[in-house]
Amino acid sequence: MTILTFLLQALASLLAIITFLIVLNVQRSMLIPGGVLGMSTWLLYLLLKGPTNVIIATFVAAIIGSCASQILSIIYRTPAVVFILAILAPLVPGYISYRTTAFFVTGDYSHAMVNATLVVILALVISIGMASGTVVLKIYSYLKKHPLHYKK
Repeated sequence: MTILTFLLQALASLLAIITFLIVLNVQRSMLIPGGVLGMSTWLLYLLLKGPTNVIIATFVAAIIGSCASQILSIIYRTPAVVFILAILAPLVPGYISYRTTAFFVTGDYSHAMVNATLVVILALVISIGMASGTVVLKIYSYLKKHPLHYKK
């Protein structure tokens, strides 16, 4: 991927996520932070997709995006759902879902089943990754309050 492609992906994802948040009637002051978080999640996904695969890239992006959305919700004193919507937008496999439907309609059931399986796996990976991000932050805050003491 060239640097120009990367920058175009960043700009397009930022605009798409801000537009998505506007459609969902998110308050105006949260559009830029939500858009930047969603753009960062998308760029992380793109960077990880090359050396790994779609499933691992989605999982890692969901975990990191979930942690970031929890932190931003504390910083901006707003519900975390605003930022969670921003990281969901780039991770949901919309094009694969569309292709699955197209394969079913055209009667190409073998490709349809492969794509449907991938859509279900990605949906599970996104939900598990987002829940894991919340758990990671809970464990971190617990360990910060209750440090471990090792006996020699």
